[in-house]
Amino acid sequence: MRISIDADGTIWEDEYPNIGKLLPNAKKIINKLYSEGHDIIINTCRAGKYEKDCFLELELQDIKYHCINKNLPRDIKYYHMDCRKISADIYIDDKNLLGIPKNWDEIYNIIQQHPLYKKINN
Repeated sequence: MRISIDADGTIWEDEYPNIGKLLPNAKKIINKLYSEGHDIIINTCRAGKYEKDCFLELELQDIKYHCINKNLPRDIKYYHMDCRKISADIYIDDKNLLGIPKNWDEIYNIIQQHPLYKKINN
């Protein structure tokens, strides 16, 4: 399953342009989803120096992901293009209509209810 995850306000507290404090269990759950075989795409509005800060913080925190601000290479190859919108089955972003839980254990419980999660992990 493709999972797009926003950075500021979702992985860590929103302190833009600085990197905020890592949110509870974000690393644990993101790395768990990665190890379960899900594709993790970090989708952030950060660009230039600030996008690099995101790369560096993910590396420093040892948070696993497949790509940042682009679609998966296999999807680009399959469709012969990389559109501007990140293609995902689930989008985790604090700016969505109803917000998100601040505890990543709750986010993981919600993801487990997704039909594709059940299909992949059963």
